[in-house]
Amino acid sequence: MIRLLKIELQKHISYKAFWLMLLFYALLLAVMIFGIPGLIDYIAEKSGEPSKFRIFKAIVFNFPDIWQNIAFVASARFFIKIVLGIIIIIIVTNEFHFLTIRSNIISGLDKKDFLVAKIELVILLSLFSTLIIFLSGLYLGFMHSASKSVFDVFGKMVFLLGYFIEIFSYLLFCMMLGIIFKRTGITFVVHFVYLIVEPILDHNLNEKFTPYLPLNAINGIIKTPNTSLIKIKSPEFNYDFQEFVSMSDVGVCLGYAALFVGLSYLILKKRDI
Repeated sequence: MIRLLKIELQKHISYKAFWLMLLFYALLLAVMIFGIPGLIDYIAEKSGEPSKFRIFKAIVFNFPDIWQNIAFVASARFFIKIVLGIIIIIIVTNEFHFLTIRSNIISGLDKKDFLVAKIELVILLSLFSTLIIFLSGLYLGFMHSASKSVFDVFGKMVFLLGYFIEIFSYLLFCMMLGIIFKRTGITFVVHFVYLIVEPILDHNLNEKFTPYLPLNAINGIIKTPNTSLIKIKSPEFNYDFQEFVSMSDVGVCLGYAALFVGLSYLILKKRDI
C-alpha cells in the first residue's frame, strides 16, 4: 500500500501544475475561513451596530460549534472543494492522455494497483483538506471562545470526520468520471453539467428520493451550520438545526463511495488500456 502511494507521488513531484493547484486550493480554503470574521467586522462597521455583530461572530466561532460551522461552509457543493475535484480529474485523465497507466502496467503493476494508488491519493488529499479545517478551527476557536476547556474544544469534532467522508466520497466521484471519460475536457464538462442537472432532478423528483441522489447523499452528512443563537425558536422561526452526524447519512455516503470505486474497477478491468 505504501509502495503504491510512493509510486503515485513520484508522478507528481515534478508536476508543477499539481503543486500550484494544491497551493491555490489551500490558500482559497484558508482565505475563505479566515475571511468570514473579517466580513462580519466589515458588515458590523457599515451597520452602525458593531456590538451585535461582534457577539454574533463570537457565537459562530465558539467551541464546540465552530467545527460544524466551518465544515459546513467548506463542504458546500458549489464551493471550494470543486478545486480539489478538478485536481483529481486532471491527475486521472493525464494517466490516459500521456499513457502513464500503460507504462505502469508494462512495468509490472496491474489495473487494481492503479486504482488503489489513486484511492490512496484521494485519502491523502482528503486528510490534507481536513487538516486545514482543523488548524483553522483551532485558531479561530481559541481567538473567539470564552471557554477553552478540553470538552468544549474537542466537542463536535465528529463533524470534521463527517467533512473528511464527504470530501473523500466527492473526490472518488471525480476519479470515477475521469476513468470513465478519460479526456480532461470532456470530464470537466460532464462534471459541471451534472452539478447543474442534479439540483433540477432534486426540484422535480419526490422528496423521498432526492436525499439519495449521489451529490445530495455526499453533502448530506453536514446539512446545516449551528450555534446557540439559532437554536432559539419563535413562531416565525421554528427550524430544527442539525445537532449530530447521522450514521444513516454516513452509511449512504460511504455506500456511494464504494459504488464509485466498484464502477471504476469494472471499467478499468474491461477496458483495453
